[in-house]
Amino acid sequence: MKLVHEEFKTYRDGLRINGSMFRPQGNGPFPIVVVSHEFMMNRITTVAYTVMLAKMGYAAFCYDFNGGGSISQSEGKTTDMSVLTEKKDLYAVIDYAKKQPYTDENHLTLWGCSQGGMVSSLVAAELGKDVVEKLVLFYPALSIPDDARKGSMILAKFDPQNVPKTLFCGPIILGTQYVTDVLEMDPYSLLDKYHGPVLILHGNADHIVDHSYSVKAYEAYCKSNQAALEAGEIDELPQVDFKTIEKAGHMFMRPTSKIDALNTVKEFLQGRTEILELDVRLTGLGLIFENGKLNLHLPFKGNADGKYIRGSVQPNASDERYYELGKPSDICADYVISGKDPENEDVSVHVQNRNVKGGWKPTVSSIGDSLAFLNKTEAFARLRQRGVKGPLVRIFADYKATKE
Repeated sequence: MKLVHEEFKTYRDGLRINGSMFRPQGNGPFPIVVVSHEFMMNRITTVAYTVMLAKMGYAAFCYDFNGGGSISQSEGKTTDMSVLTEKKDLYAVIDYAKKQPYTDENHLTLWGCSQGGMVSSLVAAELGKDVVEKLVLFYPALSIPDDARKGSMILAKFDPQNVPKTLFCGPIILGTQYVTDVLEMDPYSLLDKYHGPVLILHGNADHIVDHSYSVKAYEAYCKSNQAALEAGEIDELPQVDFKTIEKAGHMFMRPTSKIDALNTVKEFLQGRTEILELDVRLTGLGLIFENGKLNLHLPFKGNADGKYIRGSVQPNASDERYYELGKPSDICADYVISGKDPENEDVSVHVQNRNVKGGWKPTVSSIGDSLAFLNKTEAFARLRQRGVKGPLVRIFADYKATKE
């Protein structure tokens, strides 16, 4: 797909903000996604996300925060930057994006990473679900207020009762405002005002922002949404998904961590939620050649985990691959997962996952009341190959179907 790429400039309080935009060719209007980068970084860490989004049909914008760091192409001093000034920057970019002739201002998604995630969550809460259609948070730095109160922010150490005018934080110098703007802030009491769909992704090996901060955010969104539903403020519970990226650190530097995270985002943006994740372990290999066809028989076992079922693959599971010269291979995995649902009731899921035109298309049926929706809706699969070990298989379904 050919994409349109444009560099743009907009302003906040007289300070120039530099950014990049990617979108499909054509007049649109295209739904908007604004992606906000991490502390001390610039938009280079998020450009790949905007390209991915453009290929999905969005007009995607990324930008450099004013005073965001020594590598920022936007104006502003790092000593004047804080979470609150970055909120203003995000508002300015949203306003710019909505005014473009090729964008659909009625469909806006915010995607924030680390400090940009905290900023995005606060802006989404202020604008509300009628303006922000969806919210994606990568390892959101909701620890910032706690760090300020402890007097320890990344590399900067200080007395929170007597904050100095400047704070040396590695390659950049921060100002008093960076600390004082958040000293009294409880981000959870602010972000949970947003009642739209939310996806949070965080690595459980993150040594910069502890995984527990995102767990708390997920719980805050769920609790607030339930209260809003009971009060009649919303008509239904929005999708709120939390995905732990195993063994991933801050910024998802490992390629496999990035793949798992981005696959989750792609499904979430299409309104799908993860049903289960299956850790496949190949247990053998069989080869049969007959009638001009090669049959590759791959028996396997595995454990499944997810918010709807936890269990294991039953015996006789296999991946059958048929190869015929000059024709596309026919691949189909057939297996049953038996286990328990969140209420500790017995459930089972039968999956036939077939490779169709390079993509995996599962047919899923279930036994058990909590998974009955799978018998009435279409399922989708994401596979990450892991060599001879066997793939990591993830099954998704439409979120609305889980509530019907």
